[in-house]
Amino acid sequence: MDPFKLTQKERASSLRLAGEHRKLKTLAKGRSRAVLVRPLVRDRAQPEEGRRSLVGMYDYSTNRSIVAVVDLKSEKVLSVEESPVQFQLAPEERKEAEDLAAKDDRVKEFLGGRDMNPLTRLYFPGSGSEEVRKHRFAIVFLRPTNSERRYAVVDLSAQEVADVLTPQDMMPQ
Repeated sequence: MDPFKLTQKERASSLRLAGEHRKLKTLAKGRSRAVLVRPLVRDRAQPEEGRRSLVGMYDYSTNRSIVAVVDLKSEKVLSVEESPVQFQLAPEERKEAEDLAAKDDRVKEFLGGRDMNPLTRLYFPGSGSEEVRKHRFAIVFLRPTNSERRYAVVDLSAQEVADVLTPQDMMPQ
């Protein structure tokens, strides 16, 4: 058993147990998803009976990260807490951001029928209201050729493209 990887069964159990926990249901009231499911490794020689997982959830309606620690042997959730950090984007979030970007008229015009060849990452906007900056954002690098670029800023909380930036927009002022 690799201490740094979860089996499919462990991953499924972690998600199920965290999702069923009363405190997580209280904290994640709206649209949410698991964005992180990883083994919680204290040391390399961790015995199987001490095997735990970490489940990171994001609640888009309240713009909060929530973390659950699951004991895989006893199948119990040991803790559920709000976290002040945002985890990296889950594959489903990257796909959602890319799908939203692909539907945007500004992106369609720039691409002109060409492939997006996207590269998508978590994004923290430097401007906007404090409330909007709490949202979960992705930036989709649109790369139809080796020299052409645009950047679709996607607000995953609002499920919309917030802006499409040019390379000049990305330069320090």
